[in-house]
Amino acid sequence: MSKIIKNPDQINPVALPQAEIFLFGRGQVNFSWKFTRKVPFWFLYYNSEPGAVLKFRDREIRPDGRQIILIPPYTAFTSSCETAFDHLYIHFTVGRPYSQVKPGVLVLDRSLCGIPDPWLNSENVSPAAVYALLFSALAAIPRDRFASPEKPVDDRIQRAMSLLNRGMGNAEICRDIGMSQSNFQRAFRLATGFSPKHYALDLRLEKARCRLAAAQGSINDIAADCGFSDRYAFSKAFRKYAGISPARYRSRTTYEHE
Repeated sequence: MSKIIKNPDQINPVALPQAEIFLFGRGQVNFSWKFTRKVPFWFLYYNSEPGAVLKFRDREIRPDGRQIILIPPYTAFTSSCETAFDHLYIHFTVGRPYSQVKPGVLVLDRSLCGIPDPWLNSENVSPAAVYALLFSALAAIPRDRFASPEKPVDDRIQRAMSLLNRGMGNAEICRDIGMSQSNFQRAFRLATGFSPKHYALDLRLEKARCRLAAAQGSINDIAADCGFSDRYAFSKAFRKYAGISPARYRSRTTYEHE
C-alpha cells in the first residue's frame, strides 16, 4: 500500500542538476547546414522531418522525427543538410551527474522522453516546456554512457561555467565562487581543457553563428550584441572559429524562423 504524506515537511527535497540554457530556437533550415564542432557545452536537436545529416567518427545519423539527438561536450562531429527541414535546437550546460557523460552523439527514441507530438510541433514553446524537454532527454541517457572519473568536476567550476554563460567576467566570478584568479584559471583548464577566456569566446561565437544563420540582425549588430568591439574583431574571431567569414557563412547557411 502506498503511503500518503500529509505533512509537506516529510518530503525530502530532490536536487535537480544545475542546467543553463544559453541558446534556444526553432526554424526551417533551407540551405547548407554545414559545420564542424567540438565545444565544451551540450547540443540538443529535434527535427520533425528528414534532411539533416550528422557524422560522428564513422557513423552517419539522419534524424527523421523519431529521435531526440543529444551531443555532450567535447564531441567532435560534423553536420550537413540534404534537403530543407524543421529544426529545434537547445545549447546548454548541465552539472553532475551529467558532467560525467562520455563524448559521442546520443540518439534517443523520442517516445522515451515523454514529450507529446503537439508540443514538439508547436510554433510557440514556453521556457518551462523547453526545460521539460531538456530534462526528459537527459533522464533517457543510458547508464553505460556515464564515465566514472577519479576526480569529479569541482562544483565551483560548474558554477563558474554557468556564470560565464551569463556574460560575467573572471574577477566577478572569482568573488562569487571564492577562488583566487590564478587558482580559478588553473582549476577551470584542468576540468574543461579550456581557459575561461576560450570557453567564454566559444559561447559568444556560437551565439553569433546561430544569429547569422537565422538572419537576426546585421553583422555589425550581431558583433556588438555578442561582445565584440567592432566588425573587424568579430570577423577575425569568427573566421578562426568557423573557418569562414561571417558574411560568407550567412550567405551559405540560414534559418527561416516560423
